[in-house]
Amino acid sequence: MQATTKELNAAAEQIGRKAKLRALGARLLPLAGLILLVVFFQITSGGKLLEPKNLKNLFNQGFALLLAATAGVFVMATGNLDFSLGANLGFCGTVACFAAFVSPWLALPAAIAAGVCVGVVNGVAQVYFKLSSFIACLCMMFILTALNQTLTGGTSKMMPVSMMTSDSDLVKIVTILIYMAVMVVLFGYTKVGKQLKAMGISEEACRQSGVRNNRMKILAYMITGAAAGIAGYFTLLRVGAAAPSMGQTTTTDVIIAVVLGGMTIAGGATSKISAAVLGTAITVVLSSGIVLSGMGGDAQQLIKGLIFIVVVAVSTRRDKNTIIQ
Repeated sequence: MQATTKELNAAAEQIGRKAKLRALGARLLPLAGLILLVVFFQITSGGKLLEPKNLKNLFNQGFALLLAATAGVFVMATGNLDFSLGANLGFCGTVACFAAFVSPWLALPAAIAAGVCVGVVNGVAQVYFKLSSFIACLCMMFILTALNQTLTGGTSKMMPVSMMTSDSDLVKIVTILIYMAVMVVLFGYTKVGKQLKAMGISEEACRQSGVRNNRMKILAYMITGAAAGIAGYFTLLRVGAAAPSMGQTTTTDVIIAVVLGGMTIAGGATSKISAAVLGTAITVVLSSGIVLSGMGGDAQQLIKGLIFIVVVAVSTRRDKNTIIQ
C-alpha cells in the first residue's frame, strides 16, 4: 500500500511538472515567434526593419491596434467576440472629426462617449434581447458602417486645420503607458478580470456563485467601446481625415493579434493582457516586414487571411462546435 502511494505521488508530481512545462512553453512560444519574425524580416528587408525611422512607423501602426486588442481581451475572455469593433473605431473617428469643428477639446470626449454608447447597445442586445454576440455585433457593424458612410458622404472629411499638428508621439507614449497600466490592473488585479475569465469557463457556475453576468457582459462591451473611441480619435489625428474605410480591418487584426499572442477565442483561463501586447507586436512586424521585403500589400492580405483561417480552426470549441457564444 505504501509503495502504491509513493508511486501515485511520483506520478502526480510528474504530471504536475509536465503541465508546468507546457504552460511555460505556451507563454514563451509567442515571444519566440516574435523574435524569429524580427530576425527573418531584418535579413530579408536588408536591415530596414529595425531602422529608427521604421521603428517609429511600427509604433504608429501598432498604437491603435494595441488599444483595441487590449480592450478586446475583456470581451474575448467571456468567449464572445466584438465584430463591431472596427466599425465602431471608424464611427468614433468620424464623430471626433465633427466634434472638433465645434471645439478640438471636444473631439476625444465625444469619440469615447460614442464608443461607450455603442458598447452599451451591444451588451443590452445580448442580455435583454437574447441575441447572440455574433448576431448583435454583426448587425451593429452594418449599422455603424452605414452611419459612417452617411456622415462622411462616402468620401474623406478633413479634420480642422488647428488639429493638424496634434499628432504627437510623446502624447501617444504617455497615453499608451497610462492606458496599459489601467487595463493591466483592471483585468489582472480586480474582480472584473477574474469574473470575466470565469464567465468564459462557465456562465452558469458564475451565476450560481453570485456573479452578475449581465452587468459584467455589458461592462466588457463598454470597455471595448471606450477603447474604440480612443483609437478612433488617434487614428483621425494620424490620417488627418475621417473616411468610410477607417477601421475596416481592425476587427480581424485584433482577433489575429490576440490569438497569436497566446490566447484562444474561447476565452476563459487563457485570457491575458500580455497576449494583446505580444500579438500586436507580431502583427505589426509581420505587416511591415512583408512590405519592406518587397512582397506588396496583396501578399500581406493573403497571409493575414490564411492566419485568420488557422486562428479560427485552432480556437474552435470542439465539444460545442462553436467559436463564439
